Amino acid sequence: MTLAHRSSDDAAQASFLVLLLFCVGTGLLGPKVVGPAARLVSAPARRFGGSARLAMLNVRSQPRRFSAAVVPLVLVTGFGLTKIAMHTTAAHYTGSAGSAGEVWLDYFGTGLYAGFAAIAAANTLAMISFERRRDIALLRVVGTLPRQVRSMAAWEAGIVAATALVLGAVVALATLAPMLVAAFGSWMPFLPWPTALAITGGTLALTLLATGIPVRAALRGRAIRTLATS
Repeated sequence: MTLAHRSSDDAAQASFLVLLLFCVGTGLLGPKVVGPAARLVSAPARRFGGSARLAMLNVRSQPRRFSAAVVPLVLVTGFGLTKIAMHTTAAHYTGSAGSAGEVWLDYFGTGLYAGFAAIAAANTLAMISFERRRDIALLRVVGTLPRQVRSMAAWEAGIVAATALVLGAVVALATLAPMLVAAFGSWMPFLPWPTALAITGGTLALTLLATGIPVRAALRGRAIRTLATS
């Protein structure tokens, strides 16, 4: 309501606070939002073998743990999609995204905000993976091969990334829609495919690195010693 009844300039300035409110709401609801979204996203994973099915079951059975990983990524994707799509949609409808200097300054600020949020997301993912050393050790004791553990972790990272992208897109669309309707008469934002692919690939790369590095470190130790000391 706030964004729909403001001028385009005022709405653009207020959009950041509205976006943060949506992200805070996602964080407060946590597993209640992330759990169903993860179940929807992970459903196709069962067709890709045992590691994918195990990853799917892990995400579904531990919504609190994985919601802690998803929420910072929602902030990254939601903020990035909102700020970028504001300019690309304006350029699509009017032929100009605004003053070049203001646009690049906005992109620079977006990069800084997204960078800090990405660091927070990477730290959270790394901590979650580090805390799972005992789980990984148990898998190894019962005969799971290291490559299977790494594959499971990669699938979990993919599910987390896909869930964050879905929720981030919903947050961005909820923020943008009232402004776009008021300005252009359409709620649908315009985002070039290269930009969408870059955001998707960056989110996936972040989750794979932040999850995979601690898992590989956990696999270097002896499983029995890990179980004995944890």
